[in-house]
Amino acid sequence: MIKYGIMVVFLLAFFCAGTYPAYSQVQVAPILPKSEEIKTLDVNKDGKPDVVYHSDGKYTSKIEADTNYDGQYDITIYTKDGNFDSAEADTDYDGQTDKKFSNVKEFNQWLNEKHPDFEDQLNRPDWQFDLIKF
Repeated sequence: MIKYGIMVVFLLAFFCAGTYPAYSQVQVAPILPKSEEIKTLDVNKDGKPDVVYHSDGKYTSKIEADTNYDGQYDITIYTKDGNFDSAEADTDYDGQTDKKFSNVKEFNQWLNEKHPDFEDQLNRPDWQFDLIKF
C-alpha cells in the first residue's frame, strides 16, 4: 500500500511540476518578430504595389519588386545597415531565382538595361536607404 501511495505522490508531483508537456500549466510567451515597417510604391499606377520596402525600424532591410506587373515579386534586394548587400532576380518569371548579384554596379547596370522604368525606385548609386520615411 505504501508503494502505491508513493507512486501517486510521485505522479502528482510530476504532472503538477509541468515536466510532462501535455499537462503542463506553464504559459510561455511567444517570441514575437521585431517590428517591421513596410512602404509600397505603385510604379505603373494600376492601384497594386509594385515595389515593397521593408524597414527594420532604422534602415530599409529588403526591397521586393514586381517588374512584369503579374503580382509576384521577381527582384529582391537585400541591404545591410542601409547599404546594398545582394540581389536576386527571377528573369524568366517562373517563380525561381535564376540570377544573383553581389556587386552593386553589376546589379545597377542590369537593372538599367532590363527594367528602366524601375531605375528611380531600385537603382541607388550609394544605396543609402535610411532616408526613406516610413
